[in-house]
Amino acid sequence: MQKKESFLKSAKTVSLCTLMSRALGLARDIICASYFGTSLAWDAFVVAFKIPNLFRRLFGEGALSAAFIPVFTEYLETKDRKDAWELVNITGTLLFIILGSLVVLAEISFSVVPSVVSLNHKWDLVLNLLLITFPYVLFICMVALAMAVLNSLKHFLTPALAPVMLNICWIMGVFLLTPIFGNTLEKKIFGLAAAILIGGMVQLAMQIPVLKKEGITFKPSFSFSHPGLKRIMALMLPIIFGLAVVQINVLMDSFIAIAFAKHPGGNESFSFAGMTIPYPLETGAASVLYYGDRLIQFPLGVFGIAMATAVFPFFSTYAARKDWTNFTNTFNQAVRVVLFIGIPASAGLILLRRPLVELFYERNAFTAESTFRTATVILFYSIGVWAYSASHVIIRAFYSIQDTKTPVKVGASMVSLNLVLNLTLIWFLHEGGLALATAISATIQIIIMFILLHKKLNITGHKQIITSAFKTLIATFLMYVTCWIMLKAMPDSNGKLMIKLMRLLIPLASALITFFTVSLLLKSEELRYLYASFRRKKE
Repeated sequence: MQKKESFLKSAKTVSLCTLMSRALGLARDIICASYFGTSLAWDAFVVAFKIPNLFRRLFGEGALSAAFIPVFTEYLETKDRKDAWELVNITGTLLFIILGSLVVLAEISFSVVPSVVSLNHKWDLVLNLLLITFPYVLFICMVALAMAVLNSLKHFLTPALAPVMLNICWIMGVFLLTPIFGNTLEKKIFGLAAAILIGGMVQLAMQIPVLKKEGITFKPSFSFSHPGLKRIMALMLPIIFGLAVVQINVLMDSFIAIAFAKHPGGNESFSFAGMTIPYPLETGAASVLYYGDRLIQFPLGVFGIAMATAVFPFFSTYAARKDWTNFTNTFNQAVRVVLFIGIPASAGLILLRRPLVELFYERNAFTAESTFRTATVILFYSIGVWAYSASHVIIRAFYSIQDTKTPVKVGASMVSLNLVLNLTLIWFLHEGGLALATAISATIQIIIMFILLHKKLNITGHKQIITSAFKTLIATFLMYVTCWIMLKAMPDSNGKLMIKLMRLLIPLASALITFFTVSLLLKSEELRYLYASFRRKKE
């Protein structure tokens, strides 16, 4: 008997692996916060890691997966598997050539720039770190191609485990490699950069045996006139443009956080158009944005991105079959489940932001001031958690019907708004302004894209989504009140680990019990979906 397709079952696999990865990621961040705090060294590392991540999203899991999966899925559905494997080889060959050339050019540039342009210490440190971290782009983008192939074949386990290996390499790097590079933080940080590069190699190596088991052995193929490749490139180029705009905008947050922050022991102000202007940010702004974003990414990765990753191949399959009824039903169900998780996650993070930071980060180099600044960032980021989660599902719905231009146009239109908000809000909310700008832009973007998708596909079932969201809001409100009462009843931690743990777990437990109890009483279908998914056994 053929197994019934279920994106929720696939989402469960991805979610569990992502949960493992996020748990290890949280452990690595706890360790790094203790070692490096919100120092200049960590500020520089954050930027040096974000730049290769930008290219990873452009040429890897973002653009490549979005363009490759629909075309590859169509080949699997309508052609011989040899044709599909040939498409993999051609795409891999071209990707390797492009990325290899990019890495060589970047390494030359990072080496030459300091000798041509006079840079202050913080930017010089960023460039030196980039010399080590940038080759990570080549490995992680090849990993993204392997993951796209396996996900299209409905194999989710090994791709979902890849980030776990990066976190393991990262943690080992802190203990084994950082002592080798020196005694100061600015020397130790190079050991962490080396660990990132090693992590990319390990992630690629673990995909290869599974690909071979599926019958795919990579062989260079230079048939760049292949019609499948042309379609992938036609889909990919608009996505690259759109992601470039969005990712550069994300990177600009870190650049603004460094450029508009006081340098330790440096000037308190800068000159612009004949005016002397005080710096609006302190050293460590990029660091607290990183730590705040990492805690936000936990529910986003476990539920939002996992759901989008699992549902994308199903979207693509239904689109290839022109089965718009199942497409619509799957889309509506995915959105409702994401909102069911994302809305209470937003509220919970807002309320428990300080206990979270105190428990996980506040020790050694991570001071009480660092806690306050990070908690402020989380407050503003949290406003948009539900929007970040839903956007991944809606964007993949567009990609699966091979419409890559609409998300690009909408994303590009949000960039100017985000940049204006960034440069405005930092003067009032400091680094919190950068987080709030992101949340506002994401919320507006998701509303616009939902309206456009409805017009394009005439998707029905909006009343179900609205009803579901209304029930979720009621449950979230009662959850928030219960959690707030429990949090107020808890004593101050005064640095004691056990009390820190209680200040988080007791309010969190009461919040979860309240939310799920109220959802059960309101007969929320999403609760039944999730329960059925985690109870489902192999047929």
